Amino acid sequence: MRNKIHLYLLVLIAMTVSSACSYTSEKAVLNGDVVNMHGPIYNYPVFESFLESMEMKEAATVRIANYTLEGDLTLYNISSEGSTINLEIDRSKHKSRGNDPVKVNMTCTDLIEEEGQQLFVYTLKECDSSVESFTILSVAKEHVEEHAH
Repeated sequence: MRNKIHLYLLVLIAMTVSSACSYTSEKAVLNGDVVNMHGPIYNYPVFESFLESMEMKEAATVRIANYTLEGDLTLYNISSEGSTINLEIDRSKHKSRGNDPVKVNMTCTDLIEEEGQQLFVYTLKECDSSVESFTILSVAKEHVEEHAH
């Protein structure tokens, strides 16, 4: 009986710790992150402010929380100072990252907005990593129009 109680308490503690460590999309939205749910984009005006600051060559930061359909999370921490853009890709909360490193850092020199028929795609270019460009956000035009002022 005593062992069952200990086992029950251990399971309860493990569940509490694992839920406390999760970074839900609701929490990300409340923290002011730009949240990409592969459809809806939350806090898009935060990203627009980041872009405006970059255009004026002001120091700026933004965090993009990308959730997979399974709920796994990858964070893009982006900062800009003048002509450089620093990107930290944080996969520490991504359960299916495999052998990918937990964090990857790169510096890029340009952020390009490309307009397709249905999407705006934001890509970092001329990066100092194994990839010269890296897409950080794709936004359906219908979602941009919802956020127009």
